[in-house]
Amino acid sequence: MSYRHQILRNLKFGTLADFVGAEKEKNALRIQAGLTPYAIWSPAFGGLHHLVLEAEFESMAAFEAEHLAAKAIDGIAALNARQLECVIEGTAQDRMQRLSLEAGQA
Repeated sequence: MSYRHQILRNLKFGTLADFVGAEKEKNALRIQAGLTPYAIWSPAFGGLHHLVLEAEFESMAAFEAEHLAAKAIDGIAALNARQLECVIEGTAQDRMQRLSLEAGQA
């Protein structure tokens, strides 16, 4: 079974480049630490101010371990703060989706 973590953000006008640049920096730090990078994409419907960051993990435990490890990386907190400056207040959402079910699970 695997899980998909989605980070959904609505960005202020004119902040897309800064937000994406910060995410690319975070991904470089994640990769350097042996962690999973996040894909960056925008939905087909909506505007450029709708953005999704997405990564898949083999289990909830793997996600939690990587989440804690990422928090410990020097510079991640500052990049998170930089990204939050780009987000329209009250629009941030995160989702965790189970991607597959094994026989006997509901």
